[in-house]
Amino acid sequence: MTQDAAYQQTQAKIAEALKTGATTLYLRYNQLTQIPAEIAQLTNLSKLYLISNQLTQIPAEIAQLTNLSKLYLSSNQLTQIPAEIAQLTNLSKLDLDKNPLNSNLANAYASGLDAVFDYLKAQAESSICLNEAKLILVGEGEVGKTCLLGALRSDPWVAGRPTTHGIEIKPVTVIAPDGPTEITLNGWDFGGQQVYRPTHQLFFSAPAVYLVVWKPREGPQQGFVKEWITLIKHREPDAKILIVATHGGPGQRQPDIDRQELIDQFGSDTILGFHHIDSKPDNATQQLTGITELRKAIAKVAFDLPEMGETVPAKWEEARALLRQTEAPYLPYSEVLDICTKLDIPTAQAELFIHISHRLGHLTHYSQDPILKDIVILKPDWLAKAISFVLDDATTRNNSGLADFDHLSQLWSHPPFEGEDGYPEDLHPIFLALMERFDLSYKVSFDNPKENAKNTSLIAQLVPDNRPETLATAWPATPEPGDRQQIQICRIVDEKRQSATAEGLFYQLIVRLHKYSLGRHNYNHSIHWQRGIVLDNDYNGRALLEHIGNDIRITVRAAYPERFLSYLTQEIKYLVESFWEGLRCNVMVPCISPCGLDEPGKGLYEAAKLIDSKKKNRPDYPCERCGEWQNIDKLLSNAPLTQPDTQTQKLEALQQEIKAVGQLVTTAHQELSQGQEALLSQSDEQFSTYMQMLTDEAKDGPRLFSLKPVKTKFLDTNPNWVTAKFEITLWCEHSLAPLPTLNPDNPTLGVYTIELTREWISAISPWLKPIATVLSAVAPAAIAATKLNLSDAAYKGIDEQIGMTQQTLTLASKGVTDTLAVKSDRQFDRGDSIRAQGAVLRKLHTQIKTKDPSFGGLERVQNRRSEFLWVHKQFVSEY
Repeated sequence: MTQDAAYQQTQAKIAEALKTGATTLYLRYNQLTQIPAEIAQLTNLSKLYLISNQLTQIPAEIAQLTNLSKLYLSSNQLTQIPAEIAQLTNLSKLDLDKNPLNSNLANAYASGLDAVFDYLKAQAESSICLNEAKLILVGEGEVGKTCLLGALRSDPWVAGRPTTHGIEIKPVTVIAPDGPTEITLNGWDFGGQQVYRPTHQLFFSAPAVYLVVWKPREGPQQGFVKEWITLIKHREPDAKILIVATHGGPGQRQPDIDRQELIDQFGSDTILGFHHIDSKPDNATQQLTGITELRKAIAKVAFDLPEMGETVPAKWEEARALLRQTEAPYLPYSEVLDICTKLDIPTAQAELFIHISHRLGHLTHYSQDPILKDIVILKPDWLAKAISFVLDDATTRNNSGLADFDHLSQLWSHPPFEGEDGYPEDLHPIFLALMERFDLSYKVSFDNPKENAKNTSLIAQLVPDNRPETLATAWPATPEPGDRQQIQICRIVDEKRQSATAEGLFYQLIVRLHKYSLGRHNYNHSIHWQRGIVLDNDYNGRALLEHIGNDIRITVRAAYPERFLSYLTQEIKYLVESFWEGLRCNVMVPCISPCGLDEPGKGLYEAAKLIDSKKKNRPDYPCERCGEWQNIDKLLSNAPLTQPDTQTQKLEALQQEIKAVGQLVTTAHQELSQGQEALLSQSDEQFSTYMQMLTDEAKDGPRLFSLKPVKTKFLDTNPNWVTAKFEITLWCEHSLAPLPTLNPDNPTLGVYTIELTREWISAISPWLKPIATVLSAVAPAAIAATKLNLSDAAYKGIDEQIGMTQQTLTLASKGVTDTLAVKSDRQFDRGDSIRAQGAVLRKLHTQIKTKDPSFGGLERVQNRRSEFLWVHKQFVSEY
């Protein structure tokens, strides 16, 4: 269909909707590039679907649709939406997924509908055009990055500049190619030492112009030019890079680099030019070689960045300017709010401004961290330098990465480098907390109270190179009797599907997974080294992670290894694909016996390809190394992430056994059989699967609740009931305990009486019923893990809530037609069914909000995979 035809068809649909007084209008998949103005006349409209068109803007007149409650705009070409949308007071759902939103709006959208409204209201007041970007200089040590930055700034030449530790940030101003617009570039000079590379990636971000700097006299290989470009591309696939050779004055060796090879390898849209410069003025002419040309090239690249000229709320930019003028490395959070108040920025908008500025890298603030929430860090270079003092410390390296707080404090007070200033002692706990936030370190525990008093941390980058001798004891050559062993390989590849390095990945894994370390209670039992770690997850088994080449090999031994293997694979895959945007993590499974190789298991299969073949009714797949054809089902036994949900009915059939195993977990020193451990692991796996089905809904409200009729016998005695009053109880999604249990002084908090329809309960049943089943086992285990000391009566109360929920769902579903209920759990494989469950849950959120907008005091947090959870306040610090 042509665009003209699509537009005319849309006009006809609008005319028909106007004639009939329709409340829902579907304008999906029409290739629309604009919305007819007549749409503003549809004042009855409640739901508007504009999914999968080619819209680049939404008309402001849409604000006239005052009854609109749901607006679906996903899969279009929108960078902005009109501020007038904030006038739609009935709007409860705004879908902007899969649109190239500008960075401010995208970050507001990631925080929820309220944040979008706050952003739009700020935008409506007034906005300004922002011409600002980063200029990032990277390269090996002592190639002249600092001198180059000084030359671009027209600073006087300084002979014998000291080595850069961490990062130095200084502004550079250039003129846009068409003049006279000034572009402000924040020039980031990164220290070139290899130990800094994992840390520096934290600060790579768009919009930015990258300079890869090298010294011709040492050659491009010695300057690791390709490696630096690769490092940038893995973090920022759309990065724009200029290659700069230094020391290019008269009589010096001219650049010798294969330009075409670099362009062929990385693309002409990435490598935008080659320059040779000399930052030192010529003795005779006092001229700088190549700097003027480089400055012009930087201006052109910066001017063409898609974010250049982006509009932002004027008051927000005024606030950023005032923060910069303080020249303070950090400010108390309250002072930042005071600055916003003086500019008449309401508190809600000020909080959004700080949140978005954090996500965009203008400042650093962690609102959920008990140590960091009261400060706002304004100078990231100040932080990077403090971290560099630790990474350069020989004492900490010689101590296998262990450093107590007194030693770290000494480093920060008296840096071991000439010309570097120390930091006040009150900042030292903040530095340590930020290192933990950035997955650089974690606090360790010992059996000895005196050792614990030292507050010792492990700096993951400085752990030993070699395997410890104790590995053989913790990980014997064969599994324990009764345990099964499963293996998966996380193969890290670039956009060309070639093996790629995720710089610093294993250091981050050591920190992120330390809650499963063998030494989580006593560090002396830990087993880890630069390329390996042993983990333990109680009844879910023991794991060995090894960094082999660029891949991570995961081996799990347990009665039911699938659960722990699945979790670890998810963590690695998420970390790789979210932190290194240019990389992908392909899940691979090893070949099985019989295998034609001398070493069975060395051949690898990509799990996604096995699944695709199975869908095409091909039962076998050939090993690309040995040539043997293997059974796909047997190969996929090593791929729990890709298996369908086959355990739900089995778990429901074993419900009484599940309950008994859950009760055993609460008994001190109770040994579980391998069969019981396997059942717990399967329950764990199912609970996680069902909770993840409604991940999107967790942005706006909690997912975990129990329910029972207010009148206990009402459902039994009224078989034809349509609506009834129910008691809804919210649960903490961390401890898996109901709020009355966690609030014994206020047992009514998080408990609501709400009138619900039979149709609603029947619709939520296929999701909530299996959740209730597996809660019988996983709730006691989760509560035990949080060290909550609950009485037998409290556990009995939890069990009764679960039982009442299951009974209510069963009674409510009796006699309900198939049109009202989702027929089977298997339908969860279909996106439409999951969305249906989500709609039902959102209705509950709306009803609870009218009674209690705080959801019983539950606080929304994000886990390491940026998934939202709602947890009791005592567990917020866990996130």
